[in-house]
Amino acid sequence: MSVEAFAVGYDRANYHASIPQGKDSESVFNAREERIKENILKYLGEYRLGVKFSEIFYRLETDLTTGETYLASDVEGPIRNTFRKAINTRKEKGLSVKREVAECMGFEKLERQLIDSSENSLFVWVSPPGPKSDGFGDYSFTFVGQKIKDAKTNENLVRLIPYRNIFSLSEHQAYLLGFDSSAKHFNSDIDFLANPIVLFPKESVQIPEDILRLIGEQEKFSVAWISQLKKEISPLVERYIDLVKTAAEDEELTKVKYAIENYVIAVESRLGSKMTIINEGLVGREDFEKTIEIYGSRTPPRAGGSCGSSASSTLSEFQEEFNKKWEYHNGDCIVCGVKDIDVGPCSICKECEKKFDKEASF
Repeated sequence: MSVEAFAVGYDRANYHASIPQGKDSESVFNAREERIKENILKYLGEYRLGVKFSEIFYRLETDLTTGETYLASDVEGPIRNTFRKAINTRKEKGLSVKREVAECMGFEKLERQLIDSSENSLFVWVSPPGPKSDGFGDYSFTFVGQKIKDAKTNENLVRLIPYRNIFSLSEHQAYLLGFDSSAKHFNSDIDFLANPIVLFPKESVQIPEDILRLIGEQEKFSVAWISQLKKEISPLVERYIDLVKTAAEDEELTKVKYAIENYVIAVESRLGSKMTIINEGLVGREDFEKTIEIYGSRTPPRAGGSCGSSASSTLSEFQEEFNKKWEYHNGDCIVCGVKDIDVGPCSICKECEKKFDKEASF
């Protein structure tokens, strides 16, 4: 997740963006509201509480018009769109997009393999931190997950566990070698991002928790912090949402944003725990407005994270190896800006893919 995951201007603009043609406005606004809430929780968990584990479920969705299948969520829609947006955002700021392009193309590989793979297929995808000058911290995320079948709906889902850690590149490489020998070629953050590893279950590895165990994590997987955090800060979050809905100015939104962050930091510090934050919640407190004034009056400490090659295959070789081709379509390349050209799922043209292959050699 990028350091702008909790950006007031983006939240306001995204919520009030035009409604896509044919979509029900109430459903769209509800989904946008849930997206903001989800992003706030993710941001606080990663940057302010330093939790090790989270859990996300994606579904396999098929576009009835094109017949294309992709990973999606009820909140985000097609997941690949978030990677495209990250590239565009950095381009607009005149920043390098090499890391974001690697991440997007890595997701393309992962998405395609999971769609075509059998049920219970597992995967490991490493996101080391980027440059500190871009606001990144010292820790990484190892995304472990599995393609599963929902017992109630019989729907194909992908279960994803973002696992926060402080492994070095060599430590990431060491445990990945236990899953795929091509990891010996991973020498940079770009290499890891561009090359997720998909594997089949075996006796010692049946579920994502088994991967965490083999990586060396001894703490038991738990996401109890999510419901605890919701209970603790829901009034503040609802106030923030209300301000977004009324298109409040940055100053008002930022004040409540600061109040949310500083309040969570204060509760975490008081209890001295990274996983438990329940204490006296804000629900029903008479001094709610005073809480906003106190905690929203100062800027929180700066936060940085891991989130916005010389691997064995280039993008073209990867396609040939798996006897597949990207589903190219006519569009505008988000890297070079050329219009009406063949682009892949991440809206990157073939020439930019080749250029990236040559520069990163992944």
